[in-house]
Amino acid sequence: MEKSDFKKSLLEYIKVIIITVVFTLGVLYFVQISRVVGSSMEPTYQNGNIILVDKFFYKRGKPSYNDIVVVKYHVVEGEDQIIKRIVGLPGDRLEMKDNQLYRNGQLLNEDYINGPMEGNEDFSYDIPEGKIFVMGDNRNHSVDSRNIGYIDFDDQVVGRVFFKVF
Repeated sequence: MEKSDFKKSLLEYIKVIIITVVFTLGVLYFVQISRVVGSSMEPTYQNGNIILVDKFFYKRGKPSYNDIVVVKYHVVEGEDQIIKRIVGLPGDRLEMKDNQLYRNGQLLNEDYINGPMEGNEDFSYDIPEGKIFVMGDNRNHSVDSRNIGYIDFDDQVVGRVFFKVF
């Protein structure tokens, strides 16, 4: 009788472990856990914050202004990932005039940025089809589309940030 109870208990534990492993692997297939590195997204995200990224969000929906995304870009040693805010979508015209950002002729109210922008050269970009333009919230200390160019939506966007763990 005891052996039978032991076997049942052992099978239950094994079943729970298998279900947990399968569930965890399933979640990790759809969700990426990332760490914020640097100050380019302050004040929204701080260096060291842990965030969750929905890798399949854009399979179900389209990008929107102000979505915060993780994107891949090529560096000398290979590839890196950065966290940025979408400020321009295909067909948009973005202009920087006197350290103010305009989209399609309208001044953007960017209450999320970390202080006034300084020292930006005026620019104008027409966002092509299939591309997005991203910028960090800490504009004075951000490597973003101003430096690395347009982001190819299908090839470079890892996913949309949906939760800050801490």
